[in-house]
Formats: sequence, structure tokens, C-alpha cells
Amino acid sequence: MHEFFGFTPLDGAAILWFFIVWVGHFYLVNKSVFRTKTISYTMAIERERWMHNVVSRGDSPIDAILQNGLQQGVLFFASTTVFLLGGLVAGLGAADAGVAILEGVPGSTTSTSLQWEIKIMLIILIFVFAFFKFAWSYRLYNYILILIGASPKPTNTDADGLSPESLSNYAKKLARLHALAAKHFTTGLNAYFFALAAFTWVINAWLFIGVTFWVALVLYRRAFRSEFLKIVKMSEHD
Repeated sequence: MHEFFGFTPLDGAAILWFFIVWVGHFYLVNKSVFRTKTISYTMAIERERWMHNVVSRGDSPIDAILQNGLQQGVLFFASTTVFLLGGLVAGLGAADAGVAILEGVPGSTTSTSLQWEIKIMLIILIFVFAFFKFAWSYRLYNYILILIGASPKPTNTDADGLSPESLSNYAKKLARLHALAAKHFTTGLNAYFFALAAFTWVINAWLFIGVTFWVALVLYRRAFRSEFLKIVKMSEHD
């Protein structure tokens, strides 16, 4: 079998499969006709209900508290990603030690420092992508806080010339922006799962292919078939 710097056609097929599955999952959840059946779409409806409460109850610290809790979660993952990137970059300098360890792992195909470095670089790029998603999500949540603070007060609707329909439209706008920030966060979080699959490439391409498929199944179940989704879809009268 022809090799290129120690990589075989199977390695190339594994990388192609990995990105097809990752992009395909994103499309299925966010762009396809099936997106309305996902947990993200269902929660977007609940976000709209929340934002209608925001504009109807006026100044309330509960909204700021809830929003701050969401932001702290995003900030945690952004900070964690920075530490992970630091560790991975350090791992690039430990190629010889990494290859030596893998020599004792059955089925391992990582036999040179170059192979190790390229495989670790793939993982680094995935986490860099995740960091950008988390950072942008955090910033969007900051903007949303400003928009929540700028929400028209129900008691001033006559003075501002805002009809109930205008208030409803403002709430819908807030909900759409909130869902957008959540989508970026979820995309970054899903990148973590695919990074775990990419880790297995340091063993061999077959394991990489199999774990990528397994990760896709896990994420599919969480998006479309989770117990939480079944419960949240239940009517309040059930």
C-alpha cells in the first residue's frame, strides 16, 4: 500500500470520513428540514417564551441572573479550551516520548514524530475552532444583556408609541439572538466530542473511523431522541 510520510490511503479516508460526518451532523441539526425535531429548536421556542416574560415584567433581576449563569457556562468552556490548547502545544514537543509510548500499544500505526505532530495538530485545530465559537457565543450573550436592559417597559408603551405587537416582535428578536448565541455554544461543545474522536487517530485509522461514527450516533441521539427532549415536549396538561 502506497504511503505518504507514513500515512496510508486509509488515513486519508479516515480524515475525509471525519469531516463529512462532522459537517453532516451540523447540517442535519441546523440546516436540514429535520432541524425542527431537535432539542435546540424546541428550546428556541422556550427562549421565546422567556423573552416575552422579559418584556412583559419590566425590570427584574431574575433575567440578569439567568443570563449571567448561561454566560458563566460559556466562559468555563472557553477558559478550559485555552488550557487544553496549552497542553496540546506542549505535546507537540513531546513527539519522541509519545511515539515511544504508542509503540507498546497494540494496533498503533503512529511510528514517527511527524505522524504524531500532524495528528496532534488536527486536535489543536479542532479546539481552536471550539474556542472561537465559545468566545463569540460569550460576546453575543453580552450583547443580549444590553438588549434585555434596553427592553421597552410595559408601563411606558403608550409614551414610546409601542403597541403590544411591537413588544412581541422585540421579544421574538431577543429570542432569535439568544438562540443564535446558543447555536455557537453548542457547535463549540460538539467540537469537543469530535476532538475526542480525533484523539483515537493516534492509535490507528480504523479506530478513528469507528469512534467518529459512535460520536455522531451519540450526538444524534442527544439532538433528536434524548429523554430530556421527550419531557420538554410534554404538554403542561399531561
